[in-house]
Amino acid sequence: AIRIGGLSLTPILRARFWMWISLDRSRDGFWEEKRRPFEEWRKEGEESRWKGVIERDVVRSFGNLPPHKTGARIMANSVVRAMMMVRNRIRHSRMVSRGNLMGNGGEWENGNELLEDGGEMRQEHRRQSTLDCSCIGAFDTTLDEDLCEMALNGSGLSSDVKSDMQNKLRNVLYALAAKHPQVGYCQGMDYVVGHLLRVLQTEAIKMNEALTPAVRSQEVGEESVVQDVVFRVMDSFFMTYNLRHMYWPELRCLKTCCKVFEKLIKLKLPVLADHFDHHDFNVGLFALGWFQTLFLYLPSMPSATVCHIWDIWLVERSFKIFFRVGCAILFLSQPILLNCELEGMMTYLNTFPDATLLNPDILIPCGLGIKVTNRMLEKIEMECVQERRGI
Repeated sequence: AIRIGGLSLTPILRARFWMWISLDRSRDGFWEEKRRPFEEWRKEGEESRWKGVIERDVVRSFGNLPPHKTGARIMANSVVRAMMMVRNRIRHSRMVSRGNLMGNGGEWENGNELLEDGGEMRQEHRRQSTLDCSCIGAFDTTLDEDLCEMALNGSGLSSDVKSDMQNKLRNVLYALAAKHPQVGYCQGMDYVVGHLLRVLQTEAIKMNEALTPAVRSQEVGEESVVQDVVFRVMDSFFMTYNLRHMYWPELRCLKTCCKVFEKLIKLKLPVLADHFDHHDFNVGLFALGWFQTLFLYLPSMPSATVCHIWDIWLVERSFKIFFRVGCAILFLSQPILLNCELEGMMTYLNTFPDATLLNPDILIPCGLGIKVTNRMLEKIEMECVQERRGI
């Protein structure tokens, strides 16, 4: 249900769902019986060597500096819509053909083994086989306000609200640097915490009362409760979801992710991979920012898309959704990228002037249609490690 947006999460439900799954349902033994107060972590972090770096990035947060400012637009006549229409028509025809070969009138023998062009087709998309071809790939050109809102764009925030958000962001980053001294602070953490603040802030106080006593915040005051809840959700991301590895010193894990992604591109998008090789285009130039910020670094990324990606990540507890979405972005960008030289590709991937492909109704289904399994990622990762060691 999460993959296809079946829960229809409103901002209120999503905030509660994230807190519930990361705090109440993800306690794997690392929650202390008597937790150290958030204020103590904050004070310790404020006196650490990370203060200057944190302050620099906080000042840039919530749309004060690029890449959060963008001129990208949703285009009704985008080539992305045509690509998805053709892709869905091919998918539909293959499903019908395969069903006829089975001799069961187009029905599948095993709904859990559905395949589509480019990878597996989830059982929840089975309903598409009953649609008329003329309806497939038709996207609504009128988008609601939520879809047009950029993830970290601060244009809609007043100066007072932005200042308050920056203060909370600063305090949470101080506390995280103290709680995880082996990581300290790394660029990218500010993006993730900033997004958590925007999503959780309104509901943090209400939902805190509904959490079990073991994880309920004991802080006093609304501002302190919000900061403590966001801090503990981020702490859960670090420990339960192993996000801390992405910010490890020397960024070894992050660089490995980029290598894995590069090999995935060669498997899933061989023509584009050859184009990258021809121009000596390093995938890490754009992929580092994507993975380090969990796709918040893309300047025209709608908040609704990021939230849907994170929904899947939190449920699956697997990083594969980010690889799938990354491949989907490049697949939908192929008509542009294949006609660009090195400089043009860098400009496009840093700005995404056509934000249509980042629409959650387009990007998420396309990403889920690309087969990426945990076993596949483990195998590619081992290959990357062996190459690095010269084995």
